[in-house]
Amino acid sequence: MMKVIRFEIEGFLNSFRIPFFRTYHKTFLAPPKTTIIGLLCNISLKSQKEFFEILDKELIDISIVIDTIEGKAKDLWSYKTLKKDKIRGKSVIRRDKLYLPRYIVYLKIEEKVLYNEILSSLKKPQNIPSLGLDDELVVIKNITEIELGKNTTNRINSVFLDKNLPPYKAFVKDITEIIELPVSNLTPIKFVAFDKKGKRISKESILEFHQVEYRNCQIEFQDNIKTFTDAELGNGVIFY
Repeated sequence: MMKVIRFEIEGFLNSFRIPFFRTYHKTFLAPPKTTIIGLLCNISLKSQKEFFEILDKELIDISIVIDTIEGKAKDLWSYKTLKKDKIRGKSVIRRDKLYLPRYIVYLKIEEKVLYNEILSSLKKPQNIPSLGLDDELVVIKNITEIELGKNTTNRINSVFLDKNLPPYKAFVKDITEIIELPVSNLTPIKFVAFDKKGKRISKESILEFHQVEYRNCQIEFQDNIKTFTDAELGNGVIFY
């Protein structure tokens, strides 16, 4: 058994830009790990340096299950362009938007002080919860501590990073519901953002993996890997 924090996130219109799409902001179906850690640092008033340290030292492992996404939309985002600190004009980018997304998030935190800080901040956020931009606010609810058991089926329904994992198959859960088969997109999970003297520098990605996500499916790995089960909700999850 393993003790974790479980909570739900609900948004209205949210977008999680796939980093390597620039002229068109294509979105992940689920927030990447960096976005979840950013949310946790924001509501607990942690600094940028602490954010990058948590990622670098892997102090928090996460697992995300896509519960529902009611629909998809697109909008046009206007922004100012600069040249040598002077406003040059405006540009417009098309963005994917997820309508009424809801996620179940699991946190594995072995450091007790950090565990208690994050749990307290989830129950009573010290800042407005947001997954990205200021207009992408979310509601955090149903925060609880649970025990996850060992998963003996090799099947999961959580998002995962394809970090040299064995081959897998996808199984559709309900053919009457919307189906999105597994798709993978490269996402950074570690950065260099401070120099050796602790001075802030432009962040540079130093570790990337493919985030695999899907809807209304289950994934079955062909070889045994370390996965867990949430008996209450029936979720099979993998942490990263």
